Order: sequence, then C-alpha cells, then structure tokens
Amino acid sequence: MRIVISSGHGKYIRGASGYLDEVNEARRVVEQVADYLRPVGVDVVTFHDDVSDNQSENLERIVDFHNSKSRELDVSVHFNAYETTSKPMGTECLFVSDANKPLAARVSAAIAEEADLPDRGAKKRTDLYFLNNTTAPAILIETVFVDSSADAAQYQSQFDSICAAIAQELSGETIVVRPPGEPVRPEDLPPLNPRDEPIEDRPVISEGDYGPDVYDLQRLLPRFPDDGQDGDFGPMTQEAVINYQRSRGLDVDGIVGPQTWEALYERDLPQRSYLPLPLSEERILRIREIASESAVSDCEWKDRGVAPEGYVEGFALAWANTYRQFRAGYPPAVDMAKGASGDPDTDVLDWYAEEFRTLGMNVSRDGANTLRHLWALLMGLGMRESSGEHCCGRDMSADNTTSDTAEAGLFQTSYNAHNGSSHFDTLFADYNAGNGDHPQGFGDVFSSDVECSDDDWDNYGSGNGERFQWMCKHWPTFACATCATTLRHLRQHYGPINRKEAELTADANVLLLQVQRYVDSSEAQSHARRRP
Repeated sequence: MRIVISSGHGKYIRGASGYLDEVNEARRVVEQVADYLRPVGVDVVTFHDDVSDNQSENLERIVDFHNSKSRELDVSVHFNAYETTSKPMGTECLFVSDANKPLAARVSAAIAEEADLPDRGAKKRTDLYFLNNTTAPAILIETVFVDSSADAAQYQSQFDSICAAIAQELSGETIVVRPPGEPVRPEDLPPLNPRDEPIEDRPVISEGDYGPDVYDLQRLLPRFPDDGQDGDFGPMTQEAVINYQRSRGLDVDGIVGPQTWEALYERDLPQRSYLPLPLSEERILRIREIASESAVSDCEWKDRGVAPEGYVEGFALAWANTYRQFRAGYPPAVDMAKGASGDPDTDVLDWYAEEFRTLGMNVSRDGANTLRHLWALLMGLGMRESSGEHCCGRDMSADNTTSDTAEAGLFQTSYNAHNGSSHFDTLFADYNAGNGDHPQGFGDVFSSDVECSDDDWDNYGSGNGERFQWMCKHWPTFACATCATTLRHLRQHYGPINRKEAELTADANVLLLQVQRYVDSSEAQSHARRRP
C-alpha cells in the first residue's frame, strides 16, 4: 500500500493558531503517522510546503505533489478552529466522494476515542480544493480544535496514541503505541496571551533552557518567526534576545531576567535603533555561493550587460542583513516592508505598481514579501545607476558638487535625500556609530570584479554630506539601505526610476527568496520543532 500524506497550509501560509499552532502541529502529526506506518509495510511519502507565499500557490503546490506520485490514498492533516473555549470540541474527518466516507468515519472515531474528545464524525465537503483536485481517494483530517484548551490538553497528552490510531485506520494493520508521556492538563497550557502570566512568576532563562516560559518568550519577542516558536532556547532565540536587548537599551547578555521580562511585558517601551549582530563568516560564505550560482549572476541587464561578481554577491549579503533587521524589528527595515502607501508621487511601490503586478509580486501588504519585492527593484536600479560599481562617484556632467547634492555609490544617492524620511537619518546614525571598517558594510565583497579610480573615491563638501558619500562607497550595504528607504518616501530622487528605466526581474526576486529561506533555515537549524 502506498499513501501520500501532507500537512495543511505552509511555512509562509499559516493556518489557525491558539493553544496550538496548526502548521507546526500538522507537521508533527504527518511525520509521526508516517513513522508508525513504515514498520507495518506501508510505503508512505510526506510533504510540507516550505515555498508558497500565497494561498492559491499553496493549495496548487500541495495537490500537484500528491498527483505527481503513484499512490492509493491521499491524506491531508489540518487542525480546526472556532472560538477560544475550555469546552471539548472534538475531531472530524472530511471527504467529498461517498466511497471515502467509511474511512473518514473510522479515522474520526479512532482519534476521538484515543483523545477522549467528541467525535464529530465524517463530513462531506464539496468546497475544498484538496478533496476536489487530488486524483486518488482522499480524506482531510481536522485533528482537534486549536482554540479549545480541553482539546489542546488531550492532544498533547495523547499525541502518540492519536497518531497511532490514525496510522492503524489508514493501513488496517495493528500499530504498537509508544509509551505515553506525562499527562497535560488544560491549566498547564500557556495562556493565549503570554502577558496573562504574572511577571513575578517568570524565571531567569538563557540558552539551553526549554519549556513554556521559553515558548512565551518567543511569542513576545518582536517578529520572532512562528515556525521557530518551539519552546527551545537555542541559538536563534539567543540572537533574537540579544537584538531585542540592544534595541531597547537593556543590558546585552542574552539572558532573560527581570529587566528583559519587564521590557517584553511593556508594549510601549521606546525602541532604540541599533543594527542587529553581523552575519557569521559561515553564513556569509553560503550566501555568496547562493548568489554566484543564481540565474541573476548571468543576467544581461539592459544597456549594462552582466553585473560584476561583487555586485551580485554583495547585494545578496545586503539583502540578508536587511531581512534579518526586519525580523529583529529594526525600524528602517520594518518601514521598508510596509505595503504600498497609495501615493505614486512618493512611493516607488505605487509608481511601479503595474510592473510588480505583471510579475505576480504583491506589494499591497506589510511584510517580508513586500520588502523582498522592493529589493528586487533596488537591484535593477543599482545596475542602471552605476553598473553595479560600489565606488561610483558623482555624475561628472552634473553640477551637484555640494556636500548635500553630490551623488555617490551604487545608486547615486545624495545626502539631501534624508529629508524624505527619518529612517534615513536612523541608518546614517547607526552605521556611523562605529569606528573603522563596518562589519556589515561588505565593501570587500562588492569590490570583486570592480575597478575604482582615484576620482571615484573623491568626495565633496564637508560634514554629514561628505561623510555620507564616503559611507556609500566604502559600506555599500549602507547605500542599499538608504536607497531602499528613499524609494519608499522620495522616489523622484532617482531619474531612472522616474523614467522607469530600472529593471524589475523575476530572477532577482528568486535570488532574494533563496537567501531569505537560507537565513530562516540557518537560524533555526539547531532547533527541534517541539512545542511545550
């Protein structure tokens, strides 16, 4: 017998959440059921969508995977939701073909018996994409309700028994259940709002700790990814804590004690603007490899040719930095990621709306996708303005020679662009805070395959304007970030943008998405996906 079983929704298309998270728990169930099926001779294939960034793509990707396999049964695992309650809500199993009703009824009854929850039974649904489009017999399991504390407690306590029961009904074979763990009571579950837990009950926690307090910490940390909320205080959590402590002016030690708990409980604590910690050497090397192997590294940009090796690799690193800053809640990066403002006179997302729409890039909503699409256009602007040469000096045919108007760097930005947004000044202050070479500047990477003349390095005027020119050339990631900010608030600063000469390409978006996924996976790689 061969079965294909997948989890509902996806890494970037989250499902229901409450006492349980649907995506995380569906993945646990899928893999545990598969582990029970294989020893009894069932050929089982599992699938989780880690790619799609919209619902239509998610549904199609899951169904396409199922239909690409030779199998006798398709199974999709979901979790239900209705409203927050302590009442037991139960389990059900959905089908569309009447021939699959008996199996759906058996699975629902088996889960209900093991979990000691109401059996809502087999239910016919004719409106579900998965059931309507898979070509083999199919059922969709709604395991329990994520917003019922009674359901969540029983599910946690009887997890292995529930998975074994599902496997037994799917295979028709006897499944030996692993020994159960300690029982979980509804009162043991973390509150839906972590701040409902008295702050005086919070212990001091640090790397290596595990449990409900760590899980609540992860839920309280700004923009901590949903799929990393596992109750395990590993390297990703420690880095997020350190970034949070730095951004709030706290003692930076990576240890969550009374001071950090107080800050997390106080929603309106002012946020200081500090850059997150630099990328590690290992991650830098891997991101450069991703960039060098990407299609955009061979792209023929209109009137500019192939980009310098350093531009593609350096830009990928600049994007990785800004994406990590977005995850850490760094204000300039969060501002860049806001959905289109509706004003094409100031916001490039509105000015280039048709170009984004043509390539299927949705820039209407706040978040990482909008941020990435902005940076895909930014990559094309850099090639148009400077052919990807980070040290590019001002346009010598122009008269812009004052400290505020002299253009500099990849995007030929001038310091007077800071009038467009206070986030420009934040970036200037934070990059300028250190001495010597900036660890997030990556001038050494951008310089590969680029020749800079003495004239290129010349700067004009004095004060902040002259310093800005120097920073753009020596720290190209700073030039990228300030340009991205300017594009959202003062897009008319750039002639190639006004004339729509800056190219927006799908290949640039693909590269940035690959880097984004690498950042996500590398920061979570040491974490087992467990929930307290």
